[in-house]
Amino acid sequence: MIIVNATLIPKEDKKDEIINMADDIITESRTHKGNIAYNMVEDVENQQLKILEKWETKEALENHMQTDVFQDFGSNTKDLLQKEPKVGIYFAELLNDKSGKEKTEIKLIHYD
Repeated sequence: MIIVNATLIPKEDKKDEIINMADDIITESRTHKGNIAYNMVEDVENQQLKILEKWETKEALENHMQTDVFQDFGSNTKDLLQKEPKVGIYFAELLNDKSGKEKTEIKLIHYD
């Protein structure tokens, strides 16, 4: 599984505008082949927005990044951010115990 954690730092008074714009990308991305989860959360302590995504494969994520909705969200929010989004992309591998039962812990490997 691929996990994406993108941090957006809105310019002053632009947070709500970004949240409103995110509705399309969230709704549509959840229908993209290979999507497991797609959410935006607000980090009220740091005044940031986080986009949290889970994809079945790296290829599914790459295909998503080529869609109009992804490209449009990036270009439409670019001037509303203090700086470029910080994006971490991770490969998560489910670990098993000796009995073969699935554990809830995962191993994360960061992609650049």
